[in-house]
Amino acid sequence: MFENPILKAWFNDYSKENELEDNSSYDNERRYIDYIYFSHIHPDRLDRDFDLLNQICDEVPKGMGLIGIAITMNGQLLSTRTDIDDILQKDGQGRFDVYILAYKEKKSADELISEVYHKRQDGYNFSEIIGYFRTQKIVARWERLPNINIIFVAEEKAETQSIKNKEYTASIQQINDEKLYVIAQANRKEYQAALEYQDSIVFGKLEGAGQVYVVLCSADSLINILTNEDGLIRANIFDDNVRDYQGDTVVNQEMEATLTTNPMNFVLFNNGITIVCNKLEPKNKVLYIKNPQIVNGCQTCNSLYKVKEKGNNLSQVQVIVKVIEATKPEVTQGIVKGTNRQNIVYEEAFETIRQYHKDLEEFFYIMQTEGLCKVYYERRSKQYARDNTVKPYQKVSFRVLIQSMVAMYMNHVENSHRHESKLISDYKDKLFVEGQSYYPYYVAALLVSNLEYIMKQDRSLNDMRPYKMHLLFLIQELSMGPAPDIDDKERIEEYCKKLLKLLGGTEYKQAVLRAARRLRQIMGQWVAAKGADYRYAIKDNPEFKDFMLKELRGSIAAEAKSNVYTGRVMTVTTDKHGNLFGFIAHKPENVYFNELDNPDMNISYEGKKVSFRLTGKAGKTRGINVRLL
Repeated sequence: MFENPILKAWFNDYSKENELEDNSSYDNERRYIDYIYFSHIHPDRLDRDFDLLNQICDEVPKGMGLIGIAITMNGQLLSTRTDIDDILQKDGQGRFDVYILAYKEKKSADELISEVYHKRQDGYNFSEIIGYFRTQKIVARWERLPNINIIFVAEEKAETQSIKNKEYTASIQQINDEKLYVIAQANRKEYQAALEYQDSIVFGKLEGAGQVYVVLCSADSLINILTNEDGLIRANIFDDNVRDYQGDTVVNQEMEATLTTNPMNFVLFNNGITIVCNKLEPKNKVLYIKNPQIVNGCQTCNSLYKVKEKGNNLSQVQVIVKVIEATKPEVTQGIVKGTNRQNIVYEEAFETIRQYHKDLEEFFYIMQTEGLCKVYYERRSKQYARDNTVKPYQKVSFRVLIQSMVAMYMNHVENSHRHESKLISDYKDKLFVEGQSYYPYYVAALLVSNLEYIMKQDRSLNDMRPYKMHLLFLIQELSMGPAPDIDDKERIEEYCKKLLKLLGGTEYKQAVLRAARRLRQIMGQWVAAKGADYRYAIKDNPEFKDFMLKELRGSIAAEAKSNVYTGRVMTVTTDKHGNLFGFIAHKPENVYFNELDNPDMNISYEGKKVSFRLTGKAGKTRGINVRLL
């Protein structure tokens, strides 16, 4: 257990906030160490992606003293192999890092590399990702050899060792309790930087902002605020920057060439950087900057750091830095957007600052469904971090929201785990469109949030975690049948309101358990039909999606965009009140339809082919919008 009293207190707060008290202290310690260390690598990601933290912590081979395994590409934590394709589509090349956290004395670094990097571990997500980025297709797009980082947690710190061979480079470091405390403190953004400068221009007070300085400073002074006491770059200082370091692009190569061959002219060729902060205090040509965020200039900062790390002298290099004391969140957002209008910045980076998302956030805030945990749309990083009344599982990020929407309303559950930049690109004109109802977005967020809560309480669902989006799809399908088109505002709102009534209170857990049983059954049928090798080819497999739909809906396929079925009417007759009703041939059960739902129907429908939609609860579904073809 942690010896540092502050770290121990933070650990206890973390365990309580995430309701981990029922877990073993050993498992909670491992989870918190993973959370601390990998939040240092990719800030805020693990606050918004619980499944990834579960993968890092729990999906590790037993008996090796492992704390966690994670893989990054271009600085981003990977959750699936398809993240590699999505990031390569944007970035072109990939820099891969494998991180292995382990307790000292359990296994040597060589043994860990052999077991994790070289040995195929079936059923483990990290093994699938490593296997994929080592395929010839991806190797051809490596920017450099992969780096394997072995991090031993021990009582004492030790100097970092480096290893290089023809397949990878490796670093072996040893961290202790105090080092974890320093990392945790940095993750909390409790940081005040001191930027020394030579000359400055001071602006008057601006609306929504405090003091604004434009200063000329040395590269060394800037690098001092970019790096921690270990000389490593502070990853979370770029949290509000819309893009990560792009690597060896032509622009960055030219920048580095100027720094090494013509350093005095660097200030003439470079646009400088922009820093936004909570508080700014100038004193004797030093700016004291509380919680700095570099919102523009990530490439410049990383290039300076990279050249300095290679041992180059940067004493003649000067940089222009704009420092803005922002007093309102919308000012920071405006600065981010205004200073990042280069063509290379993808428009989806600005998606969540659109008005539709702001209105959606407000809609979530005022909505409450009886018997289910309230849900909050955390469209901005750590938006509810200081609100202790909001539990982690109640926060739904843009990433989780768009994945849930693709699973439930776009008929592509097999794509729902993809990187959010890929999804917003593919569904740009179909999701988050002005005029669409907020209800389906609220339902998707509510169900995924409460599913997370139920999974935390019920360990029998652990095997379903990788298939969370499939469960959401099945919960809806088994409860109400296929959803209407989300652009049909009246019908989608009616559908969502009925679904909320059906799933309120304890009914939702029963729906989750029912969906899990059905999914396990379908997965068993899939493996029986395809073979044992297909037991892992499920989550992102469109063929499995089609197999699942066929098992759920029979041989009549729904049209992908409209959820409209076609079939032949078996019979049409009248009930004791004189109202028409009939049945449409359908598997696994024939579909009942009546005149009350379909006022245009008549006796001539019998024997004819019709199109229709489904509504109602499982076992009591009925046909609506029945039309002759």
